[in-house]
Amino acid sequence: NLGDPVGEVMEETVRPNGMEIQKVRVPIGVIIIIYESRPNVTADAASLCLKTGNATILRGGKESIHSNIAIYRQISSALENTGLDKNAIQVVETTDRQAVDYLLKADEYVDLVIPRGGESLIRNVVENSTIPVIKHYKGV
Repeated sequence: NLGDPVGEVMEETVRPNGMEIQKVRVPIGVIIIIYESRPNVTADAASLCLKTGNATILRGGKESIHSNIAIYRQISSALENTGLDKNAIQVVETTDRQAVDYLLKADEYVDLVIPRGGESLIRNVVENSTIPVIKHYKGV
């Protein structure tokens, strides 16, 4: 049973003037996760975002689109059956690359982009996003 990380105080200090400062875990907001052909990422990313109080938009690779959609539909059904908002997790159900271009410019609605995959995918996201990106180029 994994505890709720939201609201957890990670660090606490008191300044010389008596001001108390806390580092508290809070949700980021709406996170886009763009990944290549690994359907397990659909379930992994959805569960991590849900657990941390974030909504997510998932965009997997074209090679696994049918698996990603099937996994997403099961997650959506489970959310609805447990009384959670099924719209908290979304999957882009098209392989059209223009959908990614549009999402990377949706900074009015999205707070963070996380690309997961090869260097070319990550560079493309970094170069085209108007949204902050958490990236790596040589593995994690």
